[in-house]
Amino acid sequence: MANLTRRQWLKVGLAVGGMVTFGLSYRDVAKRAIDGLLNGTSGKVTRDRIFGNALIPEAQAQTHWQQNPQQTIAMTQCFGCWTQCGIRARVNADGKVIRIAGNPYHPLSQEHPIDSSVPFSEAMEQLAGESGLDARSTACARGATLLESLYSPLRLLEPMKRVGKRGEGKWQRISFEQLIEEVVEGGDLFGEGHVDGLRAIHAPDTPIDAKHPSFGPKTNQLLVTNTSDEGRDAFLRRFALNSFGSKNFGAHGAYCGLAYRAGSGALMGDLDKNPHVKPDWENVEFALFMGTSPAQSGNPFKRQARQLASARLRENFQYVVVAPALPLSTVLADPRGRWQPVMPGSDSALAMGMIRWIMDNQRYNADYLAIPGVQAMQQAGEQSWTNATHLVIADELPTLAGQHLTLRHLTPDGEETPVVLNTDGELVDASTCRQARLFVTQFVTLADGQRVTVKSGLQRLKEAAEKLSLAQYSEQCGVPEAQIIALTETFTG
Repeated sequence: MANLTRRQWLKVGLAVGGMVTFGLSYRDVAKRAIDGLLNGTSGKVTRDRIFGNALIPEAQAQTHWQQNPQQTIAMTQCFGCWTQCGIRARVNADGKVIRIAGNPYHPLSQEHPIDSSVPFSEAMEQLAGESGLDARSTACARGATLLESLYSPLRLLEPMKRVGKRGEGKWQRISFEQLIEEVVEGGDLFGEGHVDGLRAIHAPDTPIDAKHPSFGPKTNQLLVTNTSDEGRDAFLRRFALNSFGSKNFGAHGAYCGLAYRAGSGALMGDLDKNPHVKPDWENVEFALFMGTSPAQSGNPFKRQARQLASARLRENFQYVVVAPALPLSTVLADPRGRWQPVMPGSDSALAMGMIRWIMDNQRYNADYLAIPGVQAMQQAGEQSWTNATHLVIADELPTLAGQHLTLRHLTPDGEETPVVLNTDGELVDASTCRQARLFVTQFVTLADGQRVTVKSGLQRLKEAAEKLSLAQYSEQCGVPEAQIIALTETFTG
């Protein structure tokens, strides 16, 4: 080793200590770090005096698109997360992927995607020069690191088994044969007691609990889930549902966006398919985000981040992100977006506080909420309608509580069509009523002779909000009353 100064010895000591701390798996990183500390990079000739050792471009576009003969570009799909954006991979002459960027034809990788009829060379030219500032197509940080899943020396190539207590981080490599043996046969696998294997729980005719047959057979004790849909999803489903016979296949929607999708499905009246919507970024004037941060989460978050950035350029756009922790979706220097701190898990208290203030101050759109169905929506020139006026059975009856009152409840041969109270005080079919009453509480006699209390949906919401005062909601969510009022005024303005 060359003669070292005291400063260099100190640097080496710190680097070696770091290598010991992080373990041998980081020896290559530590080696490069020590080399950089000792020798530095100054004085070393780079490939280009301006761009250093940056990758050679895939093409030149000074006059027209000229493809680099040593590289090819492959359009493909990213499986870094479930958004599955379109990406373009640069591949060198040896077949190695050297960079990942966005696919300009793909709507999730380009705010204004290029039409598929545009030739490849023209599409790529639009990504260069001045036009590239607006039309660039990029991958997010997670997508760009997919190279690590291909070439990282730290990626797992063998099964790993826990050999210590949970959380200790102690693992050992095992063979695929051992993996199959232990998963199928079970045993005292972790020194913590017996664990049943697949053979023991593959009992399609034996109930998990005879006293609770709804649990199903013992085969339902197997839960199979997946982390992405890169070609294995169909195989996993076939094994879990058809071959083994378990009902418990946990798809991505069950542990990621279920609450949002179920809420959207309820909002749009379709709990079978659970359709969901995205913000209308080009026209929205005020956006309130609760439980999500548009530049960090949501699907597709990369596209939404770009749309948020574009929307922030408009003078008539404002947004608030409600979250316990400061998100990356707000900028202190930009007055159009702000963060509203809230106590963890108390978003619903804030929402109910806002609803309470809206009801108390009549800051709702009464004309719109009075539209009970599609026909009335079309006559009013609106794009949607709500069930705010639909009547709900309010009595705590075993089979009727919480159900919407329908024509079938009123007449034996009636249809399952919601009922509203029109402006003349008559019970009518919601689909044919032009305008219905918003706040209703009254008795109704059903076809079977039962006398029940019915209330409109908006009346039920109002009563639910009035169970607590604004001060109580404020205490629960940690947001001062004045801030709740200011937020709600903006929301309803």
